[in-house]
Amino acid sequence: MKKNWWRSLRVKIIAWSFVPTVIILSAVAWFTFYSYQKVLGDLAIKQDLAVVDTKTEQVAPVINNLFNASLQPIILNIDTKPELPREVRAQNILDHAPNLDVLDGGIYFVDQHGIVFKSQPEQPELIGKDWSDTHQFRYVRDNPPGAGPITDIRFIGADEAGIVCAIWPMHNTLSEFIGASYYCLAINPNEQSILYTTVNSLSLGQNVYILDGNQRIIFSPDLAQLGKDLSKEASIQQLLQSENKSIRFKNGMGDRVISYSSLVRGEDPNTFWILVSEQRWNEIMQPTLPYRRLLLVMLALGVIVPVLVTAYGVRHITNPIQNLIQASEQVTAGQFQQRIDVNTGDEIETLADQFNLMSAKLDDSYSSLEKKVADRTQELAILNSIISVASHSLDIEEILGDALDKTLEQMGFDAGTAFRLESDPTTWHLVAHRGIESTTALDLSNIDPIASQVNEAGYQSMVTTFKMEDFQDEIIHSQMAQSELQMLVYVPLSTRGRDMGFFLLGKRELSALSTDELSLLNSIGQQIGVAMENAYLYEQAQQTAITGERSRLARELHDAVTQTLFSANLIADVIPRIWKRNPEEGLQNLEELRQLTRGALAEMRTMLLEMRPESLERADIKTLLTQLADAFIGRVRVPLNLEIHGDCELTHEVKIAFYRIAQEALNNIAKHSGAQQVDLHLECQPGQLKLCIKDDGLGFEFDSLPPGHMGIAIMRERASSIGASLKIESQIGQGTTVELDWRLAQKG
Repeated sequence: MKKNWWRSLRVKIIAWSFVPTVIILSAVAWFTFYSYQKVLGDLAIKQDLAVVDTKTEQVAPVINNLFNASLQPIILNIDTKPELPREVRAQNILDHAPNLDVLDGGIYFVDQHGIVFKSQPEQPELIGKDWSDTHQFRYVRDNPPGAGPITDIRFIGADEAGIVCAIWPMHNTLSEFIGASYYCLAINPNEQSILYTTVNSLSLGQNVYILDGNQRIIFSPDLAQLGKDLSKEASIQQLLQSENKSIRFKNGMGDRVISYSSLVRGEDPNTFWILVSEQRWNEIMQPTLPYRRLLLVMLALGVIVPVLVTAYGVRHITNPIQNLIQASEQVTAGQFQQRIDVNTGDEIETLADQFNLMSAKLDDSYSSLEKKVADRTQELAILNSIISVASHSLDIEEILGDALDKTLEQMGFDAGTAFRLESDPTTWHLVAHRGIESTTALDLSNIDPIASQVNEAGYQSMVTTFKMEDFQDEIIHSQMAQSELQMLVYVPLSTRGRDMGFFLLGKRELSALSTDELSLLNSIGQQIGVAMENAYLYEQAQQTAITGERSRLARELHDAVTQTLFSANLIADVIPRIWKRNPEEGLQNLEELRQLTRGALAEMRTMLLEMRPESLERADIKTLLTQLADAFIGRVRVPLNLEIHGDCELTHEVKIAFYRIAQEALNNIAKHSGAQQVDLHLECQPGQLKLCIKDDGLGFEFDSLPPGHMGIAIMRERASSIGASLKIESQIGQGTTVELDWRLAQKG
């Protein structure tokens, strides 16, 4: 509606304002001041971030070069033989790598469990320490061979010296992770640190420092700040949690502009060093102070005088605006039914009319949105309930039956069947049917157009709806009529391009499925297909495990028990003839037969223990060693003198380690020694266990053995795992002695 010009809001403001120029000047002054402050502040923050990025570009290559100068020769020229043991590889690195003097934080080597086994310079207190507690170690352990990350600060030694390291993984010829090397720079509160000297030479400024991923200071111009933990600082937390890399931090001590830039980020997403710059807000805004005072004076003159003159008149104008503001607040709070009634005849009335129209449209839109959200929430709840049912079992038929029941319940279908596709994609098997006879279900699945839909199904297959008139067969019409079904829905069950089966869902009332319902059914089919594939994979894994275990048992029986029993059978066959000729020799053969059968029995018992870990855990160390001795005598036909003294309580780990080392030692004697006599002595006392195995065989020289020969490396690893000492002595022609000594660690 067209308004009279004399009733317009502009005329009213001019009529009631005697000094409009002052008001406008005040408004302009205030707006200019505010805009100036805002623009200058934003520019200062952006400029500070740009400065930080520039400094980061200076620092990043310097830090990378500190590590690369030492790492590249090692990676490319020195550590190139993965077939060598990690201890040998570690010593090669220390002996031949150049530029190691740059690494003033030291060099450390850990095994596949993160246990330190070597260091340079030598630090005995670090050997055996567990360094597996960092995400950088877990990253190089769990990922394929490649570039290693740079660590956060680690404090080591009695003086808690801080270091940061570049980690490089060590893999064997099978690309299996066997350990890692740490190349470290010192974080020392003095000017002798190479990292501090190098970065400080860049003259980054007094307000710049570098933090690691735990917010500890790696570099600061102030040496006293090195290693300090800033993770509790409110400014750092606000900066890292902000969406921006530069913020204005406000506190009682004065505002500051804080900016950061990512300095070191490797392939490990958890490795995160940052370069941080801080600058006082007052220093940034210092040039604006004179202009600010001038603007404040102008603002006071432009506001105070007009306010006194127009206070009364403006009230008549602002009351309707206040009503509009209150109504807007109600709409903001979600009360879209809010309406206002203004009869001023000016632009405010027009604005009120537009507000009422906007509120009405928002009300309609919100109601529609609520319905869509409710529908989507219901769809997700249905899908989640079906997924939950389908995922609770690994039996395919149980999965299909339960998923069919839940789909019928949640989607409002009256009947349904579930089919599983066989290895031949044109053959399917009825698994479950609800509300429909099995014969009817099979007939429906074997006629066009459903059969053609199954045969042509693939990665592009989608949910398809069939009505009664889509079927030409009168028998099918009759069967559907008996089941009172008016329509069928074909739902493929598939995952990753592989068809697993399908559902046929029926309704007694003819109704069109919406696009959302079709999409939901398609999602249901895909999720059930995933559950079926998991069940298939589980079945295949079980069969593979069973086959492997059978093969292993067959090998064990052939190599051990079968050979012993074969020898016993030969002796048993000739004993009657020998007995007739020479009873004394017959008795000797009977004794040999007894030892063979006893050894075979011990071999069988040992195999049963291996097959049943709980039995191995229950047996004591005396029983285990006795069985090993009996099995050795029966298999090798060499006398073994077994002596066991004392009794003590052992942990499962210690018992198994002693058992395995004794087993490995006897196997070595049987295979390589040619011994005529073996002694096995076990001394067991509270908190102490000592094992000695001695033979009179050929012996050997350690220098002539290839790495890992005769299981010695494995025996040493087992001894190390329980903190025991393993000693092996051997000379050519004088036999071999293996001594294993374990003592309970004293708590101090």
